[in-house]
Amino acid sequence: MKTKKPDIFLGITMCMLVLAAVLCIVILFVQNDSNNAATGNTNPPVVDSNTPVNTDNISMDSNATTEPSAPIQTEPVTPVVFDPIDSEGLKAALNDSLNGLTSEWQVMVIDPWDDTKVGSSVNCNVDDWMTANRMTPVFIMGTVFQQAAEGKLTIDAVQADLEAMLGGDTYAADRLTEQLGGGDAAAGRETVKAFVAANGLQLGFNRPNTGTADKKNYVTAQKAAEFLSLICQGKLVSKEASAQMLELLFSKANSQDIDTGVAGEGVRAGFIHDVEDKVCICSMGVVQTNGRSFVIGIVCNKPVTTDGAKRKVAELIGIAKPYFEK
Repeated sequence: MKTKKPDIFLGITMCMLVLAAVLCIVILFVQNDSNNAATGNTNPPVVDSNTPVNTDNISMDSNATTEPSAPIQTEPVTPVVFDPIDSEGLKAALNDSLNGLTSEWQVMVIDPWDDTKVGSSVNCNVDDWMTANRMTPVFIMGTVFQQAAEGKLTIDAVQADLEAMLGGDTYAADRLTEQLGGGDAAAGRETVKAFVAANGLQLGFNRPNTGTADKKNYVTAQKAAEFLSLICQGKLVSKEASAQMLELLFSKANSQDIDTGVAGEGVRAGFIHDVEDKVCICSMGVVQTNGRSFVIGIVCNKPVTTDGAKRKVAELIGIAKPYFEK
């Protein structure tokens, strides 16, 4: 009897059947897993609510296998921050400068950045009304911009008078006052006072800038400085209007014999002055040095000599300047 040889073809066939079965099982498993993922039938991770979770690298796609995109790099915006001034040192320096004077003096320095106020006075109180007959132009300018914002006039129509007034033309100041009152100068003065009061300040505006009658105009050094500080802070009328007023001050308002206290490279200054022999020497202005501003108001009544009082005003302005350069 002959032995039957194994059928090699049968063996190959069996192997192929086994492989096919395994392949079917794998396909079914993969398909089931995909369906679960698509329908959200995955088990979420368990998170301990007491443990902080770092979500910086968590993708919203549960099937994502790539690293998250790097965050967009932007240039950081660094706000301008100034160190507080040495207010005690400045006050002592102002007191030393006024010590021994026989005239009535008020001085107020304000840092618009943090509204720090440093004041000093001699022979009067710091908040006493002081004669300042021609110190109204900045207040008039503010009222003009307010009426422009209300559509009652246009800046272009009064630009020439604004510039002339800030340059010392008292007739231009009176023309603008009359226009603010609808042709009535007295009504215009009341309009200016009402605008100043609406901003929490005070102004005694009782006579024209060109007048010589018994009536006087009054202000305090502090109120003058506070008004200018509103402009520097962009709070008078509007941010845009304040910027325009500040530029007008820097470009048109000046008096070289008094502003020498702050002259220098990188310094911009704009001052309104009132110099009346034996009556008053007054100054209010803004100084910008290396991008930092300060405002100062100075009022002297009954000066012993005009030239001596003018030198003292320049000295006081110069005393304040270094405290804003540190």
